[in-house]
Amino acid sequence: MDGGKISDYIDKYSDSLRDVTLCYFVDKKKSEVLLAMKKRGFGQGKLNGAGGKLKAGETVEEAMIRESVEEVGVRPKSYYKAGTLRFYFGGSNPKSEFNQRVHVYIAEEWDGEISESEEMEPKWFKISSIPLDMMWDDDKYWLPYVLNGKFVDAHFLFGDSNKVTDMKISYKANADKN
Repeated sequence: MDGGKISDYIDKYSDSLRDVTLCYFVDKKKSEVLLAMKKRGFGQGKLNGAGGKLKAGETVEEAMIRESVEEVGVRPKSYYKAGTLRFYFGGSNPKSEFNQRVHVYIAEEWDGEISESEEMEPKWFKISSIPLDMMWDDDKYWLPYVLNGKFVDAHFLFGDSNKVTDMKISYKANADKN
């Protein structure tokens, strides 16, 4: 499949996606979100939330908490699930090993102090002026909605240069939100 449609990728790969986590820390009083510059590995040079792959035997929530501590130095205390994203990497040189199901969380309370790690350099941004041009291409389609209390359920197909070439996305009120 070179390019293709999102429905083709959903049919072919949805049962084989690896689970990963993503957590955004939100300071509601200041209307800010913590984003971190990825310093190495997959997504290097992009701003993102804290997160990563599950270790053997870990639940999604356990992985989200562990990754948050490892990457930005804090343990989520009050959090809720804000979405499920599925990423498929197609284009002229498909990379199915990068296909993943991302469980997105919002944390509004945490323990510890925000700190830089070997992998991430965290910084606060106003929710009203998130630098989406410094993030993954898909973020512009869902992150503002999640930060405004919506739940997102989406599939994104990335082509060459990691640009979104097709998507299927829905938003709804978030029943888990406080």
